[in-house]
Amino acid sequence: MSEMIDHAAVASALIPEYPLRGSFDAARDALAMAQVHAVLALVEQQRIANLIALAQGTGSSMDEALPLLYDEAAFALVGFERTPATPIGGPDEYPMVRPWVAEALGLA
Repeated sequence: MSEMIDHAAVASALIPEYPLRGSFDAARDALAMAQVHAVLALVEQQRIANLIALAQGTGSSMDEALPLLYDEAAFALVGFERTPATPIGGPDEYPMVRPWVAEALGLA
């Protein structure tokens, strides 16, 4: 996966501090790009929210496909890693929030 873009930060940086100092066209273009990045930041947050909701597994237990889908959503959010603090005789790996999720949620 390519490096994540912090769309919220890009949107903030694109909003001119003094839009009247530059040309109207430049200010308009910067605000339009800021709006695009702001929407992309919201899309990223909604994707994570959808994965969290799906991973909760609140669907019907009679449908055999849904538990697999719940597991896939949870796996998209959390991976398992061996840490230096792993105790001897304890579990081999601990659940860790994936770096892209942690970064997008401001946990990193």
